[in-house]
Amino acid sequence: MHDKSLKLTEWAKQPMLLNPVALSFDYQGRLFVVETARRGTVDIDIRAHKEWVIDDLSNQNIPQLRKMFRSKMAPELSEQNKSWLKDRNQDGSHDWRDLMAVKERIHLLQDTDDDGKADIAKVFAEGFNQEVNGVMAGVLPYRGNVFATIYPDVWKLNDRDHDGYADKQEVFIHGFGVHAAFDGHDLHGLTIGPDGKLYFSVGDNGFSVRTREGKLLHHPNTGGVLRCNWDGSNLEVFASGLRNVQELAFDEFGNLFSVDNDGDIRDERERFVYITEGSDSGWRLNWQFKKGGWPRQTKTPEYCPWIDEKLWLPHWKGQAAYITPPMSKFSVGPGGFKYNPGTALNDRYKGSFFLCEFPVQKVTAFKTEPQGAYFKMVDEHIFLFGMMASAINFGPDGSMYVANWDGKWQPNELGSIWAVDDPAIRRSEKRKQVAELLRSNYGGHPDVFLVDLLAHEDQRIRLEAQFELARRDKFEKLLKVAANPSAKRLSRVHALWGLGQLEDDLQRNKRLARRLPFTDSDFEIRAQAAKLVGIRKVKCCAAKLADLLHDENARVQFHAAMALGQAGDSSTVPGLIALLERNDDRDAYLRHAAIMGLAGSARPAELSAQNKHKSAAVRVATVAALRRLKHPGVKSFLADSSEWVLREAISAVHDDESIPEVLPVVADLLPLNKSQSEAITRRLLSANLRVGQAVNAERLLAYALDQSKPSA
Repeated sequence: MHDKSLKLTEWAKQPMLLNPVALSFDYQGRLFVVETARRGTVDIDIRAHKEWVIDDLSNQNIPQLRKMFRSKMAPELSEQNKSWLKDRNQDGSHDWRDLMAVKERIHLLQDTDDDGKADIAKVFAEGFNQEVNGVMAGVLPYRGNVFATIYPDVWKLNDRDHDGYADKQEVFIHGFGVHAAFDGHDLHGLTIGPDGKLYFSVGDNGFSVRTREGKLLHHPNTGGVLRCNWDGSNLEVFASGLRNVQELAFDEFGNLFSVDNDGDIRDERERFVYITEGSDSGWRLNWQFKKGGWPRQTKTPEYCPWIDEKLWLPHWKGQAAYITPPMSKFSVGPGGFKYNPGTALNDRYKGSFFLCEFPVQKVTAFKTEPQGAYFKMVDEHIFLFGMMASAINFGPDGSMYVANWDGKWQPNELGSIWAVDDPAIRRSEKRKQVAELLRSNYGGHPDVFLVDLLAHEDQRIRLEAQFELARRDKFEKLLKVAANPSAKRLSRVHALWGLGQLEDDLQRNKRLARRLPFTDSDFEIRAQAAKLVGIRKVKCCAAKLADLLHDENARVQFHAAMALGQAGDSSTVPGLIALLERNDDRDAYLRHAAIMGLAGSARPAELSAQNKHKSAAVRVATVAALRRLKHPGVKSFLADSSEWVLREAISAVHDDESIPEVLPVVADLLPLNKSQSEAITRRLLSANLRVGQAVNAERLLAYALDQSKPSA
């Protein structure tokens, strides 16, 4: 232990649990632990089946993945598959049905006598063993239900008779993990957001999900973060372009962080990421197969935009503008990730994040400080060393609980849970009060008490008080706290979040416009007020948001620009353009916010007209906004004098699902191309291949015969 005042004690071990992947407490002090047996046994990894990669990449949804599995592992192929596919169900055939012979589990553990050791262990739920199931990698007990994640589903479980066993299991959301791809890139990260929604992360195996409202969320080639209401409604993609963030953590001001795993490519590193709404971190699953011997299998050139176009690096001048880059290179094999709720451990670790780096057997701690519109890491150090820590979480008692999997991510019939705490304060009166408040029925507390709790030291208690006041629709009480400059900072922040949870109401929005603290002396309050305007789409505040684009604090500018994407109109577009010009691409997060603002408020014609703007930083950002809209107006930038802007425009038309109606225009640029940029030239060649007319074939032949052109 780095801090010698903290002590490590064993809380539970096998056979109570094996191979722990994730863990989470309910407010009653019961620990739910996910155990995997499918990892390394029946969870298919494309690295062991490289000949399948083209077929696997072609999958767009779960039915197609299931069809591929049943084809590649058909009973008639039993003889050729038996070298790697065990006959686990002992039916004499080595086929896809053997993938269903191994089950996942959720354990329920509890220390009922408070002696520091678990004395109750039950298998809360078991199964999750269809052929397309991956590894169970997330669990969250909340509001009487237990949510769990395993490709292709988010599950909702319930123990209706309170005997410690789930007697109701239902698929909550379906459609995640449309590729086999790499194992361990799972569905995970279940957490409670400051807006009262359920958040979770998905790896780059992708997803194709039909929401309850009938909308298709189709991102088959990348990972991201999604959120929804607790009944599953209003599911939406919060952020995309992530490879494999294991867990998510909100700080006390509602900023979302994680550490993303690298692409297992030479010289690349994992990345510390600030995950903002609407962000695209740039990763695509197909980038995985552009290096390291994969091109021989896929018969494609060895060119990986993630590496060759330096998308993975922290912000640099000339980097692609459609992405929100990482803040820093950091970590080895990130896994469990949590933020101290405020009363856990000791004062030394208030405001700290904790990250499991399981391949190197350590847990790292660090804090963040604002740096422009984003953050920098400070006070980074090894918190715990020598343990194969796969997951961490905090109990209602204030201790940190660490899952130890002594097996390098392979099932080995071992597993334990360790508690970390300061013995001097573990049984303090404050800790007892926190645990009691967490257990309490918030629906039974009076309004005045809940308002007081908005300023509590513990983030979990503040959130529950906020959620209950929002449930009671206490608009005036929340607004009174939010607008009160004498109230405590965190109390005001939570009051603003609570206001964001209430139903839209025109009259209330008018009152907000008059009373929200846009000119408060505290920059954080100004920022949160701007954010609220965007959440509630308070159009009458657009002019005030435009004023905040000139705030002295970059974080306020960020939230004002983001909010204009929801509450702005054409009159606020010049302010966003001016912000981009002032920023001159120095702060990638301010750029992202302005892009979001433009994409939500500007008419496409207004964006296309920026092709004559003198600032390349403005032009490249407006291209990125048009890319978000998938609008053909991006073609007005295809003759830009800046190679940076030109590359952005060509990429917008060519990449991902592309803008098909403009692709022939991009193809026409090949004979005129004088750029030395490989990124541009490769896309021009590809555009001609994809358009596929006779003239395109002639161009490609002429290029191939031109000895002055590069050979590869």
